Amino acid sequence: MNLESKEDKLLLAQLADKQRQCEQRQYPVCSDFLDPRQQALAQVAFAKRVACCFWGGYAEAERRLLVFLPDYISQEEAAQDSSLIWPTAEDEPLLVLRARPTARQSKLSHRDYLGALLSLGISRNKLGDLLVRDEPEESADIIILRELADYLLLNFERAGRCSLTTELLPASVLQHNKPKVELLKLNVSSLRLDAVAAAAFGVSRSKAAAAIAARLVAVDGLPQEKPDCTLTEGRHISWQGKGKVRLAEVGGKTRKERLWLAIEKYI
Repeated sequence: MNLESKEDKLLLAQLADKQRQCEQRQYPVCSDFLDPRQQALAQVAFAKRVACCFWGGYAEAERRLLVFLPDYISQEEAAQDSSLIWPTAEDEPLLVLRARPTARQSKLSHRDYLGALLSLGISRNKLGDLLVRDEPEESADIIILRELADYLLLNFERAGRCSLTTELLPASVLQHNKPKVELLKLNVSSLRLDAVAAAAFGVSRSKAAAAIAARLVAVDGLPQEKPDCTLTEGRHISWQGKGKVRLAEVGGKTRKERLWLAIEKYI
């Protein structure tokens, strides 16, 4: 993978420094949160030559830390049991900040919560996944670095026009959590990226192709420039400003030889 910016080079230099710290101290050392594209860069740079793993608080996490492992923990062991990396709850670098609106039927969105956090001066790389739910009660679980805990408990009081109550929980509360999705049944002419993106996001194919050319569309976190990129089941497609979907299943053909797709839209 070619480095495309100074930011890429700076990120890899920072990660290399974390890796050296781990070697010297023989203790697990973590990065800040990485988005899928940054994870792909790190995967190429480090995963095949040093012991490391990704961790975001739960198995399906999108935003994750890169954890460099000391000699006494193998990648295979870490993947099977994260308690080998952090033997006690206090060692775990992540916490969950659970925020609840005080008003009923507030209908706060992911954007409302994230905007409120960023307005406090919190960098996005200090925040992991933000999981909004409305059952059994309206709330948001925000995965954060432990270092932010006290500050956010004191200062994260509002989102949108609503007051919030907050509490800290261990990351283990998210072990069985899955993102909320809406299942869409669609049919497309082919598995080309422009065709699938157009159907999934409800726009014309020409508009999807233009967005791809402008590098606004990514597959599994990596920006794509070719509209004829062929997709397979399990791929994630994100479009800046429009959201993210997953190609859950490719079905049979319609009478007009179009393909049926099951798309999971993250909400």
